[in-house]
Amino acid sequence: MAMVDVLLTFFLQKLDGQLRDHMELLSQAREGIEWIRDELQSMKAFLKDAERRGESEEIVEAWITQVRQLVLDAEDAVDEYMIRMEMQRHPCDIHMGCFSFQACFIRRMKAQRQFGSEVQKIRRKSKEIDDRRKLYSFQITQEMASNSLDDGHPDPGVAAPWIEEPDIVGFEDVSQQLMNLLTEVQTQQRTIISIVGMGGQGKTTLAKKVYNTGKVHFECHAWIYVSQQFKVEIILREMLREFRRSRDEAPPNSTETLNKGELRRTIYNYLKGTGYLLVLDDIWDSHVWDDVKDALPNEAGGKIIITTRNDDVASPVGERCKVQKPEPLSHDLAWELFCRNAFWNNDPKGTCPQHLIGVGKALVRRCNGLPLAIVVIGGLMSKKSTIVSEWIDVLKNRDWELSHNQDLERLNKALLMSYRYLPLHLKLCFLYCGMFPEDRQIKRKKLIRMWVAEGFVGGNPRKTPEEVSNDYFAQLINRNLLLPVIDDRTGELIACRVHDLMRDIAIYMLKKEGFGTILTNRDVTNGEINVDGKQRHLAIQNCEIGILSSTVGLNPRSLVVFNVNDFPSSSCRMLLDFKLLRVLDLDGIQVSNLPDDVGSLIHLRYLSLRRTQIKSLPNSVKRLHDLQTLDVRDSHLKCLPDGTEMLLQLRHLLLVERTKMRNGVFHLSRLQTLSGVSVDDRFSREVGHLTQLRKLKVKGVKEEFCAQLCDSINQFQHLLSLKISAVDPNEQLQLQTVSRPPQYLEKLVFAGIVKELPDWVGSLNCLRVIKFRDTQFTSDPLAALGELPNLAHLYLNNAYVGKQIGCKLGRFPMLRFFALMDMEALEKWSRIEEGSMQCLRYISIFNCPNLKMLPDGVEHLAALQVMGFEEMANEFLDRLRKGGEDHFKIQHIPRIYNCQRVDRRRVFDTLWDRTGAINSNDPKL
Repeated sequence: MAMVDVLLTFFLQKLDGQLRDHMELLSQAREGIEWIRDELQSMKAFLKDAERRGESEEIVEAWITQVRQLVLDAEDAVDEYMIRMEMQRHPCDIHMGCFSFQACFIRRMKAQRQFGSEVQKIRRKSKEIDDRRKLYSFQITQEMASNSLDDGHPDPGVAAPWIEEPDIVGFEDVSQQLMNLLTEVQTQQRTIISIVGMGGQGKTTLAKKVYNTGKVHFECHAWIYVSQQFKVEIILREMLREFRRSRDEAPPNSTETLNKGELRRTIYNYLKGTGYLLVLDDIWDSHVWDDVKDALPNEAGGKIIITTRNDDVASPVGERCKVQKPEPLSHDLAWELFCRNAFWNNDPKGTCPQHLIGVGKALVRRCNGLPLAIVVIGGLMSKKSTIVSEWIDVLKNRDWELSHNQDLERLNKALLMSYRYLPLHLKLCFLYCGMFPEDRQIKRKKLIRMWVAEGFVGGNPRKTPEEVSNDYFAQLINRNLLLPVIDDRTGELIACRVHDLMRDIAIYMLKKEGFGTILTNRDVTNGEINVDGKQRHLAIQNCEIGILSSTVGLNPRSLVVFNVNDFPSSSCRMLLDFKLLRVLDLDGIQVSNLPDDVGSLIHLRYLSLRRTQIKSLPNSVKRLHDLQTLDVRDSHLKCLPDGTEMLLQLRHLLLVERTKMRNGVFHLSRLQTLSGVSVDDRFSREVGHLTQLRKLKVKGVKEEFCAQLCDSINQFQHLLSLKISAVDPNEQLQLQTVSRPPQYLEKLVFAGIVKELPDWVGSLNCLRVIKFRDTQFTSDPLAALGELPNLAHLYLNNAYVGKQIGCKLGRFPMLRFFALMDMEALEKWSRIEEGSMQCLRYISIFNCPNLKMLPDGVEHLAALQVMGFEEMANEFLDRLRKGGEDHFKIQHIPRIYNCQRVDRRRVFDTLWDRTGAINSNDPKL
């Protein structure tokens, strides 16, 4: 039911936006559109009521399916009407004579009649659906209304760990850490110990193990299962009951008549001065803690264990919290746990037959160290024969098994619950991630732009849609539905992955909810695609040439293509059949041209041609008036077509390096990202009009453009990333005259001669990444940059022509990565004072041939993990070798490598590994 509610909400928001943004185009159909909106709002209200009452019988589900189809039909009718009207608008905008104008008028009238006919069909279907609703509603009994959707969990107050304690492996260390936290007596203040992770990670099992072992240290204790559908009064009553039961006291009398406030006071008075242990298992909402905290005394050293899937719940504001995130099981432990469950029937030790090891380990890899998945799938395989083909069949058809095999019911419920309890807008965003290939890193910025283009993102008067979308991304990470990918050099969240089993859930729900489908070769039989033509989102993966020629009947809103080696012209032409597309992602596909009439895809909002063979864009691109993102990076495009500057909805224009814009950019006032454009005199003047820019990356800058460019930079108060590259390495960049630098700037790149570090750079306290190449500063840049409080990544390539650099006390407090490259004049790196660079993890020193030694103080950089060298003098390296004067400085660093050039190739040799053993490539170091 929830997905129909999502579709309705999404479509109603979209209708309002279309009526607002395309008033002229839809003026003649406004009455019909407003009727559709009002009718669907009424249905939405009934859906809410039906969900509240828990009506889940098949007859209601059938009604819901019909509502979903009506929503899709209504969306198609409005979108197709807009296309027909847009096709008629252009000929009529030009003086073509009376006959042509009359023909155009007739076609417009025909389009309006056609839409009117579609509205009448929708009216008839709506009446039939409403009649069925009234009939079904009349037949709903009180018993049906009282039933709720089974979430596979007991009522609040009952513990329900999925994995029994004998099944635990690999939790010894973390359980001991939790026991230490549980029994510490450093403070009398209550302490929250949160165990956070995705569904099936063993949080409840771990908590139960610690609870059973540690409760003897407390005067009273209670275990409360919370769940999503919690009621505060029930939780409080159960807490009081459990605390008394732990002391062998009789249940309290007359608590059923107490309200929330009275229950809190009763529990507080009972626990006052008492050491207590409380487990709140499976909390989904931070309001749970807000509702119970006043019942728990803050003194006497009370301990509260929380298990949750949501990082936001784990650390309540103002509380003393310790957060523990269980790591996935290692492959060896996962294999041990799997074998224990899969082969206990045949062998008490759980020994895997030799011929099943390969496929067995493949099944274990699919679990990605998730304990519940390993136990459940191990139990499933214990019922199978030891015939290899039977095991391979399970591996290949895991999506079918997920929805049909009762043995996987525990796993299904644990994982599906994370999806089911998502807010409606996050459901759409999560399902969208399921269309990306297995094990694929999904870039954060790309994903949030696609969500915005799809219309998944709600409005916020104080934030851009991209900022709201980024919040959605963070929420899915915090709920452990997406796995974060962090740039270890900067600490930035740059991408995400979807756990293989959560991806299976997403794909299962994609099909079940009719949200989208993934096409592979096995979905094509005799040239026909075996999918529902109403799928809104289509992903094509690993397909043979020409699969698009089989897409008759499909009309998706998004098309994303992965790992298709060839993209013939015939398939390219088929794109025009997808006339309602909002998102077209051909990133990495070997397509060399787009159809000339690609401008007819008037609903298109996101177009990615990155890493394609595209050399030019059709002139009709200028008709894509709703286009928000155009990404042609790493393609062969050198120039944008005339009229591109009139795409007034463009928010992200990502170009090949030094792409020329034939006309000015000042019209594109909504641009947030402008990357790769070549600078000329006109551009340097006009770019200052783009006051909404968040990222600007320009090349080909000449000295005479710098003054005007600096004036433009003064207008960019929202800018987060700035890269300025000179026309060639010998060109001087005069960048001192920026008087109002963007104070929120996080990334700054200069490439070209600057000589003196601009004073304004030292005022940018939000800077996290700095890259200077060929700047040839005459003064030590570390003196000013060391005071930047948030700088995490510093890359200096031929950036300084002096002989000495240094780092004073307390400088670079957040620096993680530091690279010195091509500093041929550099001779000395002064001592790194204690308290400086304490977060530094990586040091790279390349081609500094006159640098004699590492600075004193390196031995105090406890966070250092990797140090790399390239083209360094033998004298420098000799001091670091075993027995050398500076060897003591590097002994604590886990990994050291040296890069050598062999036959023009860079060959990296690991010289020191984490155990301190010496690599055979350099036995002396």
